[in-house]
Amino acid sequence: MSIFKGLGWLFRSLWRLLNFTRLMLVNLLFLLVVLVIVFSVSQSETPSTPIEGALTLNLSGVLVEQRTQTDPTVQLLRQMDKGDEQPSEIVLSDLLWAIKSAGNDDRIKALVIKPQGLQGASLSKLQEVTAAIDAFKESGKPVIAMADYYSQGAYLLAAHADHVLLNQSGAVLIEGLGVYQTYFKSALEKLNITPHVFKVGTYKSFVEPYTRDEMSPESKEANQRWLDQLWQSYVADVAEQREIEPDAVAPNKDHFLELLRKAGGNAASYALDNGLVDQLATRDEMTQAVIKEVGEADDHGWKGVGLKEYLAAIPEQYPQSGKDEVGLITASGAIMDGVQPAGTIGGDSLADLLAEARRDDQVKAVVLRVDSPGGSAFAAEQIRAELLALKQAGKPVVISMGSYAASGGYWISADADKIFASPTTLTGSIGVFGMFATIDKALSQYGVHTDGVGTTDFVGVGLTRALPDHVGEAIQLSVEDTYQRFVGLVGKGRGLSPEEAEKAAEGRVWTGQDAKALGLVDEFGNLDDALKAAADLANLKSWQVTPIAPEESARDKFLRELFDSSAQALAPHLQSWLPAGLGKALLEMNRTLDPLTRFNDPQGTYAFCPVCLP
Repeated sequence: MSIFKGLGWLFRSLWRLLNFTRLMLVNLLFLLVVLVIVFSVSQSETPSTPIEGALTLNLSGVLVEQRTQTDPTVQLLRQMDKGDEQPSEIVLSDLLWAIKSAGNDDRIKALVIKPQGLQGASLSKLQEVTAAIDAFKESGKPVIAMADYYSQGAYLLAAHADHVLLNQSGAVLIEGLGVYQTYFKSALEKLNITPHVFKVGTYKSFVEPYTRDEMSPESKEANQRWLDQLWQSYVADVAEQREIEPDAVAPNKDHFLELLRKAGGNAASYALDNGLVDQLATRDEMTQAVIKEVGEADDHGWKGVGLKEYLAAIPEQYPQSGKDEVGLITASGAIMDGVQPAGTIGGDSLADLLAEARRDDQVKAVVLRVDSPGGSAFAAEQIRAELLALKQAGKPVVISMGSYAASGGYWISADADKIFASPTTLTGSIGVFGMFATIDKALSQYGVHTDGVGTTDFVGVGLTRALPDHVGEAIQLSVEDTYQRFVGLVGKGRGLSPEEAEKAAEGRVWTGQDAKALGLVDEFGNLDDALKAAADLANLKSWQVTPIAPEESARDKFLRELFDSSAQALAPHLQSWLPAGLGKALLEMNRTLDPLTRFNDPQGTYAFCPVCLP
C-alpha cells in the first residue's frame, strides 16, 4: 500500500506550523524540568516499599510489546493527560513476568487487578494476560478485581478473577467490536482535490476513505468475518469464566433493554443480576475486602506492592548464564525506512539487529516478536533480506506474532522457519496500493496555475498539476510489481502454490485461526512456545534467552529516566496552571499527525493495515 503523497505534503505543512508552537512549549518545559531536577536532588530518597501482601496491578495505560521512545514533551503531555503517576505504556512481557513471579513468591498472598484505566488493548494481548492470571490462580492465592466501571477490555481481565467487585454506581460496558472509518470522497470533490488511486487487492481498503463515501461491500464482508471471530472468542471466554450463558454477556438489543428495565435502569444492578460481577461495593468496602485477605497497611489501605516496585525487586526475566543463546528481537510499531526509535520499526534499525544476531557466535537461533500493521514496503524488504541472510548462516528464525503482523508485518515474517500466532492475531493483508493527490482544479478556481518546461515527460509532476496519464500508468505498474513480489515471497516462504498464495492475498485481513488454515501460520502459541521451538530447531539442549536491542548509552538512559521522573513531578503543577484538557488535546494532535509526517518510503509504496490497529 502506498501513502497519499499529496495529503502527506499538506499534513507536513500543517505540522511545521503546529511545531512552532510545540517548540515554544518545549523551551518552557525544559526550564521547568531544570527547576524540578534541582528540587529533586535536594530531597531525600523515598524508602523502598516492602514486598508483602497483594501484588496490585493498577493497569492505567496501554499494553504494548515495547515501550515507545518519546521526547520529554510527549512524556509530560502523557502525565498531564493521565493525571496520576501510572505509566501510559505497560510492557506486556513485564506484566506477564510479574504475575508469573508472584504466583511462586511466598511474600505475595493475593493478586489485585485494577483495570479501570486500561486503554486500547487488543484481544490477543488481553488473552495472554488472562492466561497468566489463570496460572497464578493455580497457586491457590485469591485474585480480586475491582473498578468503578469496567470497559470491555478491562472486564475480560476481571472475568478471570475469583471475585469481581464493582462500584455500586458503576457499570460494565460491553459494546462489541467494530470498524468505522471517516470517508472524504464528497468533501474532496467539493474542494476540487483529485485523488489518484493505484492498488492491487480487492480487499485493500486503505484508499477507500478517499474514493468512496461508504465502506465497500467487499470490505464489509472481510471485516465482518474477522470481527465476528474475535467477538465470539471474547463472549465464549467471559461466559466460561463467569459460568453464565453467552446471551448474558452480549444480549441482543431487545433482550438487553428488557433486562435493564428489570434492574430499574441501574447499570450496576444489571451487572450483578446477570452474573457479570459478584458484589457491588463502595471504594472503602473494596479496600476492606482486600485487607481481609492480606492485612492492613499503615496508611489504612491493604498491604501490597505495585507493578513497578515489584519488577524492581524480582530477578530479571532472562538472566545471562553463558550458555548458547536464543536471541529475542522485538519488532513493534509501524515500519518506516531508515533508523527509527523504539516503538517504531526502522528498516535499517531492525536489519542491524538481525545482522548483529547473525555475527554473534553465541546466538544459535532467533525469535522475532512481530507486532506491526506494516508500513514501508522498501523498509520491509531490507528487513526480509537480512532475515534471509540469518537463515543462510545456519541460524533458525521463528516468528512470534503479537496482536497483529499484517501487510508489511507479514512481509517480514513470511520467510521464517516457523510462525506462531494466537487464534485472535490479525495477519495477512497481503496487498499493495499507491495514492497521489492533485489540487490543480482547486487552485484554478482562484486563478492559480502551474506551468513551465522540462527535459522529459516526467518533470514537474506534483501537487499543483494534473497527473499525466503516462505517470499514472507508471505508478500502477510499480504497484502491480510490488504486489506480485509480495505474493511471490509469501508463496516461496510458506511453501504455497501460486493459487494458494493468491487465495490468501488480495489484501484480505485474516485472524490467526483462518491464517493457520491457509498456511500463513504454522502453530498457535505464545512467545515462550516460539522460544522453545527456536531452541529445538537449533538442536539446543541447554540454552538461555538473550534480548537483542539497540544499546542505550548511559547518557541517554540517564536523561530518559530523569525526564520521566521530572514529567511526573511537573504534571500536577501544570494541570493547575494550564487550561483544562490542553495536555490531552496536544497529545492527541501529536499522536494523529506525527505518523503522517514520518511515513517515508523512498518509492511511496506501502504495505499497511489500518483496520488492524486497536
